[in-house]
Amino acid sequence: MHQQPGPPNGPYGPPPGRPPYGQPRQRLPARQPPSPHRKKGKGPLFWLLVIGLPFVLLFGCMAAIGSLASNAPDTTSPDATSPDAASSVAKAGKPSAPAGSGAAAAEKTGEKGEPSSTPSPEPTPREYSGTGAKVLKLRESDRSSVWLVALTHRGGSNFIVSPLDPGGAEQSAIVNEIGNYKGSVLLNEDEGKETAALKIQADGPWTITLAPLSTARVWSGDSLTGRGDDVVILNPASSGLTTVDARHSGSANFIVDAWTESSRDLLINEIGGWHGEVPLPSGTFLVTIKADGVWSFKRS
Repeated sequence: MHQQPGPPNGPYGPPPGRPPYGQPRQRLPARQPPSPHRKKGKGPLFWLLVIGLPFVLLFGCMAAIGSLASNAPDTTSPDATSPDAASSVAKAGKPSAPAGSGAAAAEKTGEKGEPSSTPSPEPTPREYSGTGAKVLKLRESDRSSVWLVALTHRGGSNFIVSPLDPGGAEQSAIVNEIGNYKGSVLLNEDEGKETAALKIQADGPWTITLAPLSTARVWSGDSLTGRGDDVVILNPASSGLTTVDARHSGSANFIVDAWTESSRDLLINEIGGWHGEVPLPSGTFLVTIKADGVWSFKRS
């Protein structure tokens, strides 16, 4: 009989996990090291936030600072002047009405009662003195202010004071007298006028004081008297039909002008002694007098 061959390498075969005896061992494939973990990249949204967020914060801070600055209260505007003095100049080259008068109240509030802009601060007084002829240069900040100018002169010849514009051109004299002089006049009363210097012709000692218009004499009662050139404030301003009985005892010009918020009216223009009655425009808050003698006013 044909005998079946037995299992190779004995009846029990090779140990588990080994190839039959007499056959070569098979090499197992080498173990591959694990691949390194790859980090996930940043998306475009991440870089957009990184780049854009600082700009958004910067513009937000700038807008907040601008809003705070625009809403901050204005602390540079001066307070209103007292009822007994003229307010500072509201318009360049034009005297304004005294605070508390009807004309000033109309300027402070509009038709609907809304407050208007605050007047500019009053200029600082300046005092000068000298002897004989001189060109008195004004400070840059003083050139366009409306001034009440008080002048004195002790001499026997001409005393002439003429404004010079910024180009050096001589303007109409504010004082033109002979001998001793004492009086007050306006400077830069015309709108847009600018005075860079005062040309002084004199043969003796003189003084010149530039002061705010609010320092002028106040005419608050019915009567007022004076001598020579002067500037007076009416407080309160005139209203309705008002007349002035005026007298002058001098020998030269006697000129009286009345100022309202919208006009300048010539009330009197005479030479020598004079007596008469003239109407005073409603809203008059300022009167300028040109005279060489004693004068008196009485309004009714």
